[in-house]
Amino acid sequence: MLRRLVPASAAAALILAGVTGCAAQNPAEDCVSPLSPGVLSDGVAVSGAFGTAPQVTMPEEHDILGSQRSFVERAEDRDEVAGANTLVGVNMAFFDSESGEQLYASPGFADSAQSPEFLLISEEAANPLSDAVRCTAPGDRVVLAMSPEESAQFGMQLGAALTAPVVGVLDTVTVAPLASQGRVRGLPNGYPAVVTNDEGRPGVVLPPQAAPAETESAVRIEGSGPEVAADDNVIAQVLSVGWDGTEGLNTWDSGLQAIGTEEQVAQSGYTFRAELTGKPVGSQVVVIDREQGEQARVVVVDIVGVN
Repeated sequence: MLRRLVPASAAAALILAGVTGCAAQNPAEDCVSPLSPGVLSDGVAVSGAFGTAPQVTMPEEHDILGSQRSFVERAEDRDEVAGANTLVGVNMAFFDSESGEQLYASPGFADSAQSPEFLLISEEAANPLSDAVRCTAPGDRVVLAMSPEESAQFGMQLGAALTAPVVGVLDTVTVAPLASQGRVRGLPNGYPAVVTNDEGRPGVVLPPQAAPAETESAVRIEGSGPEVAADDNVIAQVLSVGWDGTEGLNTWDSGLQAIGTEEQVAQSGYTFRAELTGKPVGSQVVVIDREQGEQARVVVVDIVGVN
């Protein structure tokens, strides 16, 4: 069931891709966005407050050459900003600038209980949507005006032939680094030693003894986010190492993973997903995974987000 991080909607298909590194989010004063305000992004009139479905009025002039971004609302608290190598939770709506027709809207606008969608900010996966929320903080609302070329590509993802620029209104809901951060706890006796480098990438040192007979887990770093539910799709960094030292899955090299729900992962034969339920988002969980008939393995999971 493990798979590369993929979008929850067709609208996000331009956005999410794997990254191979991790760093904490940049301070606001050090963050530079590749997009600037322009005649179209500045000219769009947006009604409705942050978190509510936006209504837009388009300006008469909507011909542009390059993509643009303008702020509609800016949060006062800028302790967390969406710098390089961050996962940004967003609600977003997109419109045809010529007709004003709404092309897509995140479920979170209609139902506040819905989790936001995610945009991944990395140099390797740069695109107009992630560039639009780069350097934003939770509580910010921005207007994105896509270039004609990028609008046409976006329309293909939606199954629509678009000739006019696409305008998006994006609310930044959450900003998270791509690795767990916080106080490190000691692991129980018999567990492997887990160490992390400055980027948060873990390494595993196995103990000179037999693995436990049953699957068990312990929290090495406790996050401060909401608790993971059984039916949450967990987005995570995962390192899997067999008890013989053979490395299996390593998303720090292959890219961030959408793990799935308990039921989905159980159907594929993995047992470690159940050990994440009840743990706070932002935690690093060390699982000794003992599938029936299989060799034990150590799975180090950094829970980055859920949706």
